[in-house]
Amino acid sequence: MEMQEVPKFGYSIEGICISGGIDKLFSLSGFIFFVKLIYSFIWVNKIIKKFCPDIVIGTGGFVSFPTLYAAKKNKIPILIQEQNSFPGLTNRIFSRYANKICIAYEEAKKFFPEKKTVITGNPVRSEILKIPSREIACNYLGLKKEKPIVLSIGGSQGSNSINNALIKGLKKLIELDIQLIWQVGKMDIHRIKKNEISHHSNFILMEFIENISICYAAADVIVSRAGALTISEICLVGKPYILIPIPWSSDDHQNKNAKILEEKKAALIIKNEEINKKLMNSIIKLINNSKMKNKMIKNILRLGKPSATNDVVNEILQIIL
Repeated sequence: MEMQEVPKFGYSIEGICISGGIDKLFSLSGFIFFVKLIYSFIWVNKIIKKFCPDIVIGTGGFVSFPTLYAAKKNKIPILIQEQNSFPGLTNRIFSRYANKICIAYEEAKKFFPEKKTVITGNPVRSEILKIPSREIACNYLGLKKEKPIVLSIGGSQGSNSINNALIKGLKKLIELDIQLIWQVGKMDIHRIKKNEISHHSNFILMEFIENISICYAAADVIVSRAGALTISEICLVGKPYILIPIPWSSDDHQNKNAKILEEKKAALIIKNEEINKKLMNSIIKLINNSKMKNKMIKNILRLGKPSATNDVVNEILQIIL
């Protein structure tokens, strides 16, 4: 996705060919992974020598591995920005070589060298820090401010599990006069549009949300996966939150992220396998329980880190200046 989005903002981007597969070491996918990894080391080394960066920032995942290795080999300073509560393998390996490690969660501290680690939170889009009023957002979206509004975010590609659970509950939402801003994703948009009930005036269907701050502002309840950056944004906007962690995320990091919010009574968690049975009832229960909503808003706002971007940038500047 970033290969299309980054150039829109005037920045050049270089891609490398690598993906997961190390868990199946003695299989075809494992062999392909190592071929891609070797090729990536060669390609990244060329990019590094051509670009001559002052610092390399690693945010984890297999894609960071060859880049951080090239930085170490070429003696370029490294900063690691760990977004999740449980760090991935790449960030854990390169933490010993990093000049600084910026983490989003206190719980991640134990995995890194204490003297080099600082809690900054995750950088988020600047518009999240200045979302409009609910009234302005409702007018913009053509929704009625006196009716409850649910925002469903399935990630950049959408979520088939969340979409299917909502399809089964659309009639219930209409009966209760609940409005829905529904990001369905590229894979499901045409399928859902074929469902006549999805065209009800209470529902707004989007393949991808361009203006997320407007949607956050309008929502009374948010339903989403438990990606680190989405959680960081919602901690700043302070909305009642229902999390459905992806069960197949690497190192089960989405579930670990979600557990932190649940323990602090800042969100509700629904397991992916229970989504059809529990999602609609949980949405209705939360919308109708003002005491629970207010408590969740109060608790989730405590977890927000509004200065995260500035704090990470300051750490970078201290290394390169």
